[in-house]
Amino acid sequence: MGLLAHFLKGPHKKTTLLLTRAGPVENPRHVLYSHPGLPLSPKGRSALLALLPLLQGFPVAHVYAADSLAEAEAARLFAEALGVPYTLLPELRERAWGAWEGLSFPEVEARFPGAVTSWTADEAGFAPPGGESVREAWERGRRAVKALLGKHRGQAILVVGNCTLNRAALSLALPLPPEEGLRLEQDYARLSVVDFYGEEGVVKALNLAVDWGHDPARGPQGPPGAS
Repeated sequence: MGLLAHFLKGPHKKTTLLLTRAGPVENPRHVLYSHPGLPLSPKGRSALLALLPLLQGFPVAHVYAADSLAEAEAARLFAEALGVPYTLLPELRERAWGAWEGLSFPEVEARFPGAVTSWTADEAGFAPPGGESVREAWERGRRAVKALLGKHRGQAILVVGNCTLNRAALSLALPLPPEEGLRLEQDYARLSVVDFYGEEGVVKALNLAVDWGHDPARGPQGPPGAS
């Protein structure tokens, strides 16, 4: 059943998925990281808390995040501020980098000659030694978020994700294959909103931003580029 069929049937129950990405993180060497990952930087904490004026406009029932350092801290901060429970799930982690974990791109190129060429030739299917491909992490994330939406039908939930998980979640509403995921920017401390009617999703907002340096009491900026 498509969206038109849902709308023609009159009032319909809505499930709202709120997505953000934990960060910025403490990453001075610009390394690849997944789990346990890296901690939030002070700027990251401030940026995430600045989203509260946006989030308080939704009846958030539960916060979910990966059990990695930045995501776990962000989930706790949001849950405490919103007065709701939170749950950490390993299936919401960033793609596993395997032998590349903790390495910078120059280090990867030096230690694994030719690997970056293989990666760029097959963005979605390539997996580092001992790690996951984008396609594998994408499907893992889709299954996890779909299960959460089913569990919270008719409610609003906040998922504190990462660049791969968030794009996979958005693909539940958009015809977006994993090899095209980079076409949807998912920056740190931005809010995306998707309303689901049954299995069908409508993207209401992408990357809503707040000026990280302002007083959160002044309210949100709105979408990037808004005047």
